[in-house]
Amino acid sequence: MSAQGNKRFTAEELEHARTDNERERALHDLTQVLPAPELEEVLRALGGPETRLAGLPPLSAAVRFVDAGLEHLRAGRLSAADVHAAAATVAAGRGAADVPPPQPLFERAIFVFGLRRGANHAISEWLRGHFDEAEVCYLNSAEISLFETEGDTLTVDRDTYRRMPVDPGKRVLIVGYENLDPAHFPLRHNARVARRSDVVVVLRDFPNTAASIARQADDDPAFAYRYRIRDLLDLWKRYADYFARRAFGHTYIAFNSWFSDPDERRAISRRLGLDHTDEGLNRVSPYGEGSSFDGLHHDGRAQDMAVLGRWESMLDDRLFQFLLLADEEALEADAHLFGGFPHTRAELLRRWRAGGGSR
Repeated sequence: MSAQGNKRFTAEELEHARTDNERERALHDLTQVLPAPELEEVLRALGGPETRLAGLPPLSAAVRFVDAGLEHLRAGRLSAADVHAAAATVAAGRGAADVPPPQPLFERAIFVFGLRRGANHAISEWLRGHFDEAEVCYLNSAEISLFETEGDTLTVDRDTYRRMPVDPGKRVLIVGYENLDPAHFPLRHNARVARRSDVVVVLRDFPNTAASIARQADDDPAFAYRYRIRDLLDLWKRYADYFARRAFGHTYIAFNSWFSDPDERRAISRRLGLDHTDEGLNRVSPYGEGSSFDGLHHDGRAQDMAVLGRWESMLDDRLFQFLLLADEEALEADAHLFGGFPHTRAELLRRWRAGGGSR
């Protein structure tokens, strides 16, 4: 083996590589949700050089944006957090000359953001229970886009929910967004689709989220990686930061206390201007095939599920251990928001090194 192959990187070199990777991922994520003119705005908000992207083919614009953004971030010692902040500033005023504001087709609109296997469907079912089912238009797993209305039709995104007829009897719109950053949501524009609009951000504690993901990964590892594992650490920490700061004026729901505390649920209903009810509390959503552990078996009695202790049966699962050990910051944030995990990182590391368990 060559001397180069034996090289051990210093802590400083590893930290630099991690920071650069986070920068590149933050820039790349924006190319998935923002058109070229708004990518230009993000560069301007970061104080970067004027970079013309509008009019370029989408792939060329994305590549130029990432290249220009990385160069500027490195030169200015800016971080991925600076990218997220700039994107939030742009999204807050987001609109487009060729996309007029939507007409108010609904009385209420609630936009629910959460992570896959993070209990956002449970919250959506509970919110739906506050209204007559016949009045609710519920859209699961939409993409972030500018809403458009034309007569009684609504376009929420470009792929799944395009030019949908809206029944006059539907007065409530609830849209679920999974594994997407609420900072990128163009609320000022999309809020006009209803007379009152709210953004709800849901977060479940990290160990139980990781346990649910690891459990379901058995069925289809490639699907689990692409849609649940790949972005988990970055997104969970980002959501945790928004929770800690109560960013953007959204309504934040910590799943653990929502599930266990009736007073917390009543307070959330009041915050959203709803007449409180737990009518939808025991529903298990069919989306995502229900629970990773119980499927739809507990539909109608969801409160019987051991959702706050999923990690206990997964403690010797290698993927679960890996997810908890992969990033110290996630468990630190979990301790701050949810009270912490009963096993220390040192204990988890001993289990990992001892091997055994499943996988």
